[in-house]
Amino acid sequence: MRKFLTLTLATLAIAATAPAAQASAPGAEGKYWHTKTVQVKNHSRQVGRGANKYWVVERRLSEEWTLPNGQSWHGYRPMGAAPKTAADRAAWKRDGSPRKWSYRTEGMLVELSMEPEKGRLFKPKGSAGWIMGYTRLTFEELQAAPTEPEALKSWLQKLYSAPGKPPLDMNTSLKGVYPDLMHRLPVPKGVREAAYKVLTTMPGVTVADAGKDRKKVTERSEDPKYKVRHTFTIDTRNMKLVATDLDTVYNGEQLHAKTWTMKIESGWTDTEPAIPTS
Repeated sequence: MRKFLTLTLATLAIAATAPAAQASAPGAEGKYWHTKTVQVKNHSRQVGRGANKYWVVERRLSEEWTLPNGQSWHGYRPMGAAPKTAADRAAWKRDGSPRKWSYRTEGMLVELSMEPEKGRLFKPKGSAGWIMGYTRLTFEELQAAPTEPEALKSWLQKLYSAPGKPPLDMNTSLKGVYPDLMHRLPVPKGVREAAYKVLTTMPGVTVADAGKDRKKVTERSEDPKYKVRHTFTIDTRNMKLVATDLDTVYNGEQLHAKTWTMKIESGWTDTEPAIPTS
């Protein structure tokens, strides 16, 4: 099956310290470009005892603050697990309404709790900047990204094509990069608009209304074993990604490890990095 580009946090390594004040860069509307995601992910197996088996979902809160010079801080907090549906909640009550679960699988102890864990804030190792494909970009280069769809495709093709290899087919490749441009990277609105236009005209992508100033952009793919539906909800007033859902079926069964929803906020802020709370 075609693999989807997923968004992941950089390796977290050292404790964060308060950043020094920095002059605002041209194009920056605040001190930090800030993203916040709340992921609700199906746990990979049922919990409960005896006949009272049920599914739970885990909530995970992540935040990132990035200065125009590329320095960033990452915050993370697991927000606890809870029964997935009304039927799961009923089974949970019959199970005695436990607030913790544990089991062993493949020699490992797995523990779940309804209580949020202690949050963490880190400054990642490595050079500052934004990595796109094989290139580390500066804030100034992001501000100069193309605002015309075909030019944006060509720009991304150069960034993501492997050195010494044939250029990527931009009619089918990098579908996940365009939503990335609409929230994770501090590009101008014109770039986000171009990314939206490219994404919504790619093969296999459909667009539907999702309320005022909202569009749902959906990509479906399947092979003999997998059926995958990836949906992006776009705020068309600001051209920002505000939610994404992934639904995966394998051999006719829900693949819970690859089924989740995510709410997303992004924009400029002057608020200093802090351990996520809610």
